[in-house]
Amino acid sequence: MRAVSRKNFLRLGGAGLIGAMLPGAAGCNRNHSKVVRFFIGAKETAALERAATEIQVDRFEEQYPDIELQRESLQPEEVRREIQSRLRSTDPPDVFAYDTGPGFGGVLADAGLLYSLENAYKKHGWDIYDWAKQQATYDGTVYGVPDQVEEIIVYYNKDLVPEVPHTVEELRQISGELKGRGKIPLAFGNREQYPASHMFSIGASNILGREGLDNILYGDGRWDTPQVVEAIELMFRDFVERGYYPKSPNSLTYDGANALFYSGEAAMNPTGTWLVSEIVQAVQEFEVGFFPFPSIDGSGISPPAGVGTGWFVAKDAKNPQGAITFIDYLLQDDTARLTIEKLNTLPAHPVNTEGLDVPELFKQVLDDLSESPQAEALGYNLDVLAPQNFNKVMYTGFREVINGMRSPAEQAGALQQAWADGKKAGKTPAQE
Repeated sequence: MRAVSRKNFLRLGGAGLIGAMLPGAAGCNRNHSKVVRFFIGAKETAALERAATEIQVDRFEEQYPDIELQRESLQPEEVRREIQSRLRSTDPPDVFAYDTGPGFGGVLADAGLLYSLENAYKKHGWDIYDWAKQQATYDGTVYGVPDQVEEIIVYYNKDLVPEVPHTVEELRQISGELKGRGKIPLAFGNREQYPASHMFSIGASNILGREGLDNILYGDGRWDTPQVVEAIELMFRDFVERGYYPKSPNSLTYDGANALFYSGEAAMNPTGTWLVSEIVQAVQEFEVGFFPFPSIDGSGISPPAGVGTGWFVAKDAKNPQGAITFIDYLLQDDTARLTIEKLNTLPAHPVNTEGLDVPELFKQVLDDLSESPQAEALGYNLDVLAPQNFNKVMYTGFREVINGMRSPAEQAGALQQAWADGKKAGKTPAQE
């Protein structure tokens, strides 16, 4: 998110409240001795809602007939607005999906709203990748279970973009030709502001590489460098001035940008692998592929990757043990395989993916991420690693760069100041 991931999850149509009570396959006449309430932030199609309910509710209740699951699906933006009030209420959810990282889950931990999962990890032996587990560990205590590994790439319409660009110059040439044909080269909507952080993650990961980002995130590197300014200039000034994005991207929603791609009006769509399921359902008229953002000035190509969301238990949960049982169920290999196959998301722990029936588009995701589960060759999705104050500067500052109200150099300086403040407060990854 992403953002929400926001994330940033699935982004087609509004789901709202899916149902306070969703009975399991055995019917609603069963006697449940316990109730587990959970919510997620997702924009689900009817098919995806049915698949998620089958996995997360019906199948669980078959295995645990003494527990009734109550599932609620909110819009991703609603979750971010309402999460703290929900957790402080007299009737909080027992378990919920939310963005990991110090700027999201870490803020809830600082507010004393999360239940420690240290003992649960020890009891159940949850085998979450260490790098992913770190994003749900705040002030030395693990509070969350990361559940979705993501990559930020560029989807493309194979009818409109027959050859994948490998350099920015090649991308410019393709984009110029597309404009001449009346097409939008790149779908990008920044009304919610978090999409710009994904674009910055693309540019920074590409031009700095994994080593350069590690130097900033975990060492003494800085954001106010010529390389970072160049990345900001490219993504938020050059492409805007050349008309590669839709008009007024700050007024266009994330969903609106996706719709331009689905309709064929936009030829490419820079966003995350969390969108695969929606694309498979929404696009029928052309074949979709994806590629990493092409090399900037001969730099290595390091597409951003990382953990989007994770499962958290509310500090005042009425049934924390039931919530932990639910999380443990989701981490079982057969459940994780179903999640990959039906929801097209990749868990943050080792899973046997042999024999899975997934769309061709998702097979590429599995190839990219399964072969390098530690994501060592990839860049970073920055908003789920950065402290909250840094994310605010990204969100508001890139909006101003797009509008011409702030220069790329000024934004790089503001990012560095925010990072220094976050580091001083002990909220950057090296301190966490």
